[in-house]
Amino acid sequence: MSLTPRSIKRSSSSIRRAALQRFSSSTSTSSSSTPPPLKASLLLSRTPLLTPTPTELEQTYYAYSRALRHSLSTPLPTEFYFKSGSLPLRRYLKAEHEYETETYGERLAGGKPESIGDIPPETEYEVLPRNHWEQQDIKDGKGDKSLERYPEEEVYCLVQDKQKKWVFPSTGVERLQSLDEAVNERLIGPSGQLDGKGMDSWLVSRKPVGVVRDGEQRTFFLRGHILAGQPTLAPSSNYTSHAWLSAKEVEERLRNQGDEKLWEGVKGMFGVAEEVDEEL
Repeated sequence: MSLTPRSIKRSSSSIRRAALQRFSSSTSTSSSSTPPPLKASLLLSRTPLLTPTPTELEQTYYAYSRALRHSLSTPLPTEFYFKSGSLPLRRYLKAEHEYETETYGERLAGGKPESIGDIPPETEYEVLPRNHWEQQDIKDGKGDKSLERYPEEEVYCLVQDKQKKWVFPSTGVERLQSLDEAVNERLIGPSGQLDGKGMDSWLVSRKPVGVVRDGEQRTFFLRGHILAGQPTLAPSSNYTSHAWLSAKEVEERLRNQGDEKLWEGVKGMFGVAEEVDEEL
């Protein structure tokens, strides 16, 4: 079949007309429909209080690196840093000899320097265990409401609503209102549901760190940190209790109450990688 210029022009005009009709119908539909509801949720966390305890492999690596640096480095010029015959100098020489004996053995370390002499004992200090404050809060009955839980890990705040369900603190976002304004005003502000007057907390950024979609509703998560204090839930609040949980405990509570979909949507904000099925 041969196509004349007139037939080509007619077909292109009909396509253009149909496209315009579809665009106008979609525009009218979108303008008449209401925008999807937006919610702002707070991912409030307390950063680790202590550096993590090194593993056995890390301890071995650090000990080997220290021994290597010690054997290759130039000896410390003690005459520059210490006064001759002073107590700090003798303590340094004693500690240095003990380390060399433990690391290289008595044959390479040599005998004990005669200049050390008798050294008076140093002042003894009470060394507290790393989980001292956590254990103290457990004795006081605070349990998972203690902000000092898991001092080597980051803990997150979950709240329990009136239906006995654990959720993240969240609030609706009004029209022409930013996400950080909604969180500051109705969650961690002085008159918020978490009563910001009793917390030393702040938002890390005005931009969300993630979004979870549930049908038409979209929940944007903002990251916040707390330094001290506790949420004080008023009777008029939508929540009845709170807890400071590790990432693993957050996963367990959400999964146990049937919110696997919510956890799958937020686990990336906790640093949990997606599981990838590798085909062998």
